[in-house]
Amino acid sequence: MKYIDFHNTPLAQIALGCDHYGATISETTALKQLDLYRTMGGNLLDTALVYGQEKAGEPSTSEQVIGRWLSSNDLRPEMVIATKGCHPHKENMHHSRISEREMIEDISRSLDQLKTDYVDIWFFHRDNPAMGADEIIDMAQSLVKQKLVRHLGASNWTTSRIEAANSWAHGRNKRPFAISEIQWSLAHCTPKIWGDDTLVCMNESEHAWYTATAMPVMAFAPQAKGLFSKLINGDEKSLSETARRRFLTERNLALVPEVRALSEELGVSAASVVIAYLTSQPNPTIAIAGSSRVEQLAQTLSASSLTLSAQQLATLG
Repeated sequence: MKYIDFHNTPLAQIALGCDHYGATISETTALKQLDLYRTMGGNLLDTALVYGQEKAGEPSTSEQVIGRWLSSNDLRPEMVIATKGCHPHKENMHHSRISEREMIEDISRSLDQLKTDYVDIWFFHRDNPAMGADEIIDMAQSLVKQKLVRHLGASNWTTSRIEAANSWAHGRNKRPFAISEIQWSLAHCTPKIWGDDTLVCMNESEHAWYTATAMPVMAFAPQAKGLFSKLINGDEKSLSETARRRFLTERNLALVPEVRALSEELGVSAASVVIAYLTSQPNPTIAIAGSSRVEQLAQTLSASSLTLSAQQLATLG
């Protein structure tokens, strides 16, 4: 496992995505994945208040499963917990929930479900461009001051908004955003193609900013729903309709031979190449690996220390 230095804490460059725990992924399977991930050197769990939440206000099955696992094994000190709040209600994604009241309500519920008195990283799960970035940063300071949160994060924020927030924070000795989480994979995608204009996908200009600032990024959907693995294995029919709509494009299809060639050259799976594409980036990058099966997770983690050269990265674009 490779790690980045995150404010004197080593963070595994492959985080465990816990989105569907307790929902479409049974708790039994989730617990096996958590055990496997820790055994293989992982220490970063990615969850959110809305993960496993069928309706607004209901519990997060994901956070609950993680909380039970942490308390049953007394592993809280060993793990870095990243969770998110202030996500809009799913039936109205353009109605922001960023307010002091909702922020406090959400972090309180997350702490209760995770069975902990602090989280290592807490993300604003969506931005509200109608609010000043300075206002949101000012509001979030109370979470840090009360020691409920160690580091602040921005999930699905553009770099221009992150930069505005951090410029304000740095000029006033306030805690800035320390990390970002967006959609990023070797497979190109856009919010329009994804079907959600409130999220942010990596693109050339965003990537240039992250590289210049060396700000850490956590990348969700890093394997594009198994696109390259399935195409290389001749298993295109198993791609879900969602995967086809989001990722089955001419631009991404053109990368399949390059992934296959690197996979054969290095003697690793296509999934390992796709993950290493992210973890080998010049800016600190963490791939959030999620899987419905324990065996799939084990394969993803099997080459977790793989680093691609600059030339190999260049062949992938």
